Amino acid sequence: MTSKAGAAALVLPWLSLCEQLTPLVGESGFCALFGRALRLSTPRFERLSACDSSRPVAGLFTSLTRILNEMGPEHADAANRALLETFTTLLGTLIGDALTKQLLHVAQVSGDGQTHGQEQR
Repeated sequence: MTSKAGAAALVLPWLSLCEQLTPLVGESGFCALFGRALRLSTPRFERLSACDSSRPVAGLFTSLTRILNEMGPEHADAANRALLETFTTLLGTLIGDALTKQLLHVAQVSGDGQTHGQEQR
């Protein structure tokens, strides 16, 4: 089981992405894209299927944190990385690679200038 702090840290990039994307696509749009990424990632990481993307984003991230916390640290990191990669691929298909890279850069750098999460391609 991963530590609660570790699972919460894995969700930080999602919080930043949500903050950047919600004004552009709305909460329901973000949740729909997240839900699609979940469905595409579930064959590799079955535990992700327990995450309910029909919830508002606060509930969605609480659910994701709980699921990642229940996985071992290695599996939680790999599942979250796969989910992020799938999400960004879908986003790139919708809005283009240049804008996706710009949004990911902003989402990865917090207000204190520190980088959070995995660097995306």
